Amino acid sequence: METAVEILEDNKVKIRVEVDAHDVDHAFQHALGDMAKDIRIAGFRKGKVPLAVVRQRLGEEMIADEAIRTHIDGWWRRACAAAGVEGIDQPQIDFEDGPVQGSPFVFTGVVAVPPKATLPAKLELAAVRPSTETPDEVIEEELEKIRLAGAEFQAIDAPVEAGHQVLVDMSGAVEGKPIKDAQATDLMVEAGSGRLLDELDEAIIGMQAGEVKEVAMILPAEQKPKKLAGAEATFTVTVKEVRARVLPDLDDAFAKNMAGFDTIAELRDDIRTAREETAKNDAEGAFRRNVLQDLGAQAEVEIPPTMIARRIDDRMQSMARSLQQQGIGLDQYLQMIGRDMNSLYMELMPEAGREVREELALEAYVEANGITVDDTALRAFIADQAAEESESEEVIERIMSDAAMREDVRHDLILRDALDQAVAAAKEITADEAEARANARSPKPVEPAKDDDGEDAAN
Repeated sequence: METAVEILEDNKVKIRVEVDAHDVDHAFQHALGDMAKDIRIAGFRKGKVPLAVVRQRLGEEMIADEAIRTHIDGWWRRACAAAGVEGIDQPQIDFEDGPVQGSPFVFTGVVAVPPKATLPAKLELAAVRPSTETPDEVIEEELEKIRLAGAEFQAIDAPVEAGHQVLVDMSGAVEGKPIKDAQATDLMVEAGSGRLLDELDEAIIGMQAGEVKEVAMILPAEQKPKKLAGAEATFTVTVKEVRARVLPDLDDAFAKNMAGFDTIAELRDDIRTAREETAKNDAEGAFRRNVLQDLGAQAEVEIPPTMIARRIDDRMQSMARSLQQQGIGLDQYLQMIGRDMNSLYMELMPEAGREVREELALEAYVEANGITVDDTALRAFIADQAAEESESEEVIERIMSDAAMREDVRHDLILRDALDQAVAAAKEITADEAEARANARSPKPVEPAKDDDGEDAAN
């Protein structure tokens, strides 16, 4: 496939696409096969008509129309990827002559593209880097978690409290007849954990070893078998032993037994080192995000409503997929929280607008600094990724030989390198300094532009 790009006015481009004869033939074969599945001709079963007969009956023009209908979108997407063009709406496709088997097919498409952002002539980036210092109380909280994990339960002579482990015998009956699944001996439960029915959970609080108590209750609606649901039942509970959690001392023996360190000081140092390493990584990620936000805030650009609308749609679809995995529909979720699609759309709009602005600003930064990635660097990157995923050399060659896939990866790598450069050039400032910069800067609108009637064009 060959492409040629012509820049038009109003942030539009025209792409001339020449589809290889091989791809045209492939489209005809698919179209003919699909049409053969549905055509009915006397003397043949449905789906069993010979292709030659189907071709003769339908004619080349009809097959060509089907080939275009089913393949033009794919050809267009491949052409855009190969040409490095990102369309933000539906293209206007045009061609003089339809496709003919054995020959290349030429068509053109005109599509709107993202506008170019303008950055200050003297760009000065600055952002806040969060502190990586770990307070002592965080270390102590982590030690306490380890201490709880090493706790032991010991029998005590005291009334049951929430959190105690209680060894009980239990039996339940309805009208004197034992409930099959409500008989237990030497059952260990944690008081107040909610494992037992509420009435039983409350009843054992305050009991002591050797004490017996009868508890009357109404069985819940979900009780099985169903004939017992809502029935009056009596449970007899015998507390046989009460155990309380005993925490180990925070000493050298604890450090050695629980974590393999010779001293408690070494354990504290290890926790601090691990926490600070995590904080360092988190701070680096936050600094990168803050630099990108500062870059976007300094960009001048009018964002097309369609770009914000598409970003919001992507967010909604992602949310819908996540909810679907939990067995909840998006509409059902919105009803549960008392919201509707319009209010959710409006809530997502500011963040979507900011994200789009930042992406356009980063693209402008790429152009302003002439950031490129050659094939050698691209191949090395793909090879590293393939090695991490234990992929074969064939994957590298497949990506490098496919123009669309290759340029997609190249573009992502260019944006990553651009952000790396921006982060390296950025100055670290305090939160107060960042607030002062934001206040001194004129606000950048993130809402979609209005159409000629003054209405929200994204709606």
